[in-house]
Amino acid sequence: MSLGILFPGQGSQSIGMISDLYSDFKVVSEIFSEASDILSEDLWKVVKKGPDEKINDTRYTQPIMLCACYSIWKIWKDEGGDTPIFFAGHSFGEYTSLVAADSLKFKDAIKLVRERARLMCDTQPGTMSAIIGLENRNIEDIIKKNNLLDEVSIANINAPGQTVISGSEKGVKSISSKCLKSGAKKSIELPVSVPAHSILMKDASTKYIEYVNKVKLLEPKVPVINNVDVKYETEENKIKNALIRQISSPVRWVEIIEYMSQQGVNVLLELGPGKILTSLNKRIDSTIDSLYVSDIKSLENALEITNNI
Repeated sequence: MSLGILFPGQGSQSIGMISDLYSDFKVVSEIFSEASDILSEDLWKVVKKGPDEKINDTRYTQPIMLCACYSIWKIWKDEGGDTPIFFAGHSFGEYTSLVAADSLKFKDAIKLVRERARLMCDTQPGTMSAIIGLENRNIEDIIKKNNLLDEVSIANINAPGQTVISGSEKGVKSISSKCLKSGAKKSIELPVSVPAHSILMKDASTKYIEYVNKVKLLEPKVPVINNVDVKYETEENKIKNALIRQISSPVRWVEIIEYMSQQGVNVLLELGPGKILTSLNKRIDSTIDSLYVSDIKSLENALEITNNI
């Protein structure tokens, strides 16, 4: 078995997530407590009680997801789960990958995430929309033809026929409408107020350099495939540069999964709340076995299957 481990980004969070893991595994409360002390905010209380507006606020979502996904990775290892040959994280999930690969210390990751989220929220407002049933190259052509490259960007290439666009509210609505007229099956506006991975994030990306340069990154013990270049780096400056560019660059998820497949990965394991990536991965490459761990039942299932492959 050649295993690839994946960590989700924003969008997988929900009130009450990983509660059974929190009850059964002390490491979860330890990780949440450490992060809460650093940020002077009770993150687990937000997970347990919400409200939705708070857990879905980028300022809270990103540190909460880092805690949740990193906790599940620690549980996976403690329970005898296999070490992957590659890590990858969808968007913000790249930070969890770097922590799991012993490239970035957890305490430094929490501080970085706080500043990343703050800078993203402090930029100009915008929105994101998922375009279903139209290839990303066609969407890109529509953006160019309508002279909206300075307002709208392709943010996530999630699966064949599933692309997320991001930018100004007016621009995203205009492109979404034109995509529907050009053959898209549907356009789904996402419940966000931050135009992530778009040209509008350039200023935030530039300001982020200051904070990234304050932390130390080591060569990952397991290769981490980044979002912006679909490659893994070993040098500190190159890893940092990819994190900086990621804020305003598209998530090339289809290519990441295709690259893993080409490198011999035959089992993909998503560690985090929900199973969004697992669903996407099956659409990208159905020949790879896709598993997930989001609670005790799925943990037991994944351990049993991987131990028998």
